[in-house]
Amino acid sequence: MRCAQCQHENRSGAKFCEECAAPLARTCTSCGAPLSPTAKFCPECAYPAAAPAASPTESRFATPAAYTPKHLAEKILTSRGALEGERKQVTVLFCDIVDSSQLAERLDPEGMHEVMDRTLRLMAEAVHRYEGTVNQFLGDGVMALFGAPVALEDHAFRAVQAALAIQETLSGYSEQLKRERGVEIRLRQGLNTGPVVVGRIGDDLRMDYTAVGDTTHLAARVQALAEPATILITEATHRLVEGYIRSEALGPVQVKGRSDPVSVYQVTGRRRGRSRLEVSAERGLTQLVARERELGMLQDCLARVKAGRGQVVGIVGEPGVGKSRLLYEFRKSLEGERVTWLEGQCVAYGQATPYLPLLEILRTNFQIEEDDNPLQIQEKLRQSARRLDPALEGVLPFLHVLFGLPGADDALKHLDPKDKRQKTFEAVRALTVAGSQRRPHVVIVEDLHWIDRTSEDWFAFLIAGLAGVAFLLLTTHRPGYTVRWADKPYYTQIALDLLTEPETETLMVALLGSRTLPSDLMRIVHEKAEGNPLFVEEMTTSLLERGMLVRRNGEIIWAGGAAVEVPASIQDLIRARIDRLEEPVKRTVQAAAVIGREFGLRLLTRISEMAAEVHQYLETLTRVELIHETRFFPELEYIFKHAVIQDVAYQSLLTQRRKELHGVIGRAIEELYPDRLEDQAPILAYHYARSEHQDKAVEYALLAGDRAARLYANAEATTYYEQAHTTARALPASPE
Repeated sequence: MRCAQCQHENRSGAKFCEECAAPLARTCTSCGAPLSPTAKFCPECAYPAAAPAASPTESRFATPAAYTPKHLAEKILTSRGALEGERKQVTVLFCDIVDSSQLAERLDPEGMHEVMDRTLRLMAEAVHRYEGTVNQFLGDGVMALFGAPVALEDHAFRAVQAALAIQETLSGYSEQLKRERGVEIRLRQGLNTGPVVVGRIGDDLRMDYTAVGDTTHLAARVQALAEPATILITEATHRLVEGYIRSEALGPVQVKGRSDPVSVYQVTGRRRGRSRLEVSAERGLTQLVARERELGMLQDCLARVKAGRGQVVGIVGEPGVGKSRLLYEFRKSLEGERVTWLEGQCVAYGQATPYLPLLEILRTNFQIEEDDNPLQIQEKLRQSARRLDPALEGVLPFLHVLFGLPGADDALKHLDPKDKRQKTFEAVRALTVAGSQRRPHVVIVEDLHWIDRTSEDWFAFLIAGLAGVAFLLLTTHRPGYTVRWADKPYYTQIALDLLTEPETETLMVALLGSRTLPSDLMRIVHEKAEGNPLFVEEMTTSLLERGMLVRRNGEIIWAGGAAVEVPASIQDLIRARIDRLEEPVKRTVQAAAVIGREFGLRLLTRISEMAAEVHQYLETLTRVELIHETRFFPELEYIFKHAVIQDVAYQSLLTQRRKELHGVIGRAIEELYPDRLEDQAPILAYHYARSEHQDKAVEYALLAGDRAARLYANAEATTYYEQAHTTARALPASPE
């Protein structure tokens, strides 16, 4: 007898599912006689056999729409790429309850349903808090994806954070159950990171996603190895999160279905909230290259602040260009100076959390620790306000509300929400001004493009009256974010440029500790990293870790002939930027990526499903600095800012979709340039060779070879003829 809830096959005559304890027997709603699972009418009274009423758990988790947050559901439903299927880099989380059958034995069916409902809901809430997607409910657990259907640049970190949140939340719930019902819940969790194909199952708009690939299988196997109340992660996941969590290496373990052992780690807890730069600093930062001018600009702004003229500086640049590193070096240059340095971080999953970076700044300023209880927090706020100015005690009720102290709202219930918000703004500004009168304040807000609206409103409110305050606000953001206070005369923007080739070489020499580099190494890394400092570091480190570069007798030499790949960490950054685009803009950049690193407006418009809007979409892509204009005459042409951006956009498409687009591009070129087909033959051969039209690939490869031969370019001609020959041999034989 198959369970309708978890699909487990039970023995004939069973009353409850032995896997999830759901009731199996049906009874007639008229006479109460037992019914078989397939009965349409009661055998005793012939009354129609109505479907049994759905339990709370069944109704809550019956469809993905029932448990997926609205904003995520809308993103999936409007993402054609997600519905058709895409290649993604994800972290998969499996979580289940240990010995759920024993739990069912100690609870009645109604109690079991209530416990399971609450447990699964708490698991899902933790997953959604970190923008993961609950992929499946597995009867007594969940499978969740982080990085799909929407790419996340820090998917591994979020997945581990969600696993810890599940562990902590369910531990508290288990304690409650032990007191009230004499039972407890224990979990085991497993995580793995890797590439998958993510796509919709079914022929409707249900948001039911599956990840097809070895990545998910290994995550499930690792979860099965976990001891009760533990979280296990693979080496692939650990490599991405090791600086942010506490873990214990368990060594290589044998995993079912794999011939080679797998290195596994147990997550033992969190580490204090740290940025990527702080983690890198622990390992040792590389030499700062080509940022002397920018450091000088920050020093000039600080000099104005010390003279009592408030300043705001926005540092803008793409991910990895060195925004955080510049601030780190600026802070180092201030050691010994009498300034107050405070920092707040905006995070992608915190955009719906009011005052998030501001609260972080206030916690640091008032020395409020993570484990402080409400009474400690209240006293620290009171003492700090009194030290600044005894008259500031009037702002304390508003600070109590900000920190969510018990009973804080009661003291301000006479104010309507609008007035309470305004007076809260004024209260925090009063503290800020009072503090800056004692010593100049330098306040950092990183990743402004992820700031919540309330915090952004408060900073705009502060900045409006900043001219006479000894206060330096330093922000970082990525291209595409519109700074609301950019019109202020005391606002300065610093745009960080990419490194030149000599600067890239300086950085690589510092990274490798050798002035003698292998031939072609500099050229290869610079071509792929294109001057992005983070990309240079990650690629160089990856070459060392993969054994392609080795140190021998004080020199760096090539040791392997494998392809130089862009590390997954860099691909995650780019993939997340592309996925945050509006759906038609994302499809436009994917289509452009199939055309090539460089592409023309005319051809892209020709193959687009939204021809009238293409130019508008390209303006968006230019504004966020994914592409640049390269030529205006005779037609408008563009180039991807980095080759890696084009590659990631291209690789995100499934093979069949790529083939379709290559074929469409080939036909469009034929239609656009009917009198210049010989000139276009090389590019036509390229696209048709990657499409379903292999016969046309042969035709244009031969044409390109003939053209090269007439120009006495014999090597190129030979390449095209060999390509035509190889493709022709693979064609199916024509019927006689």
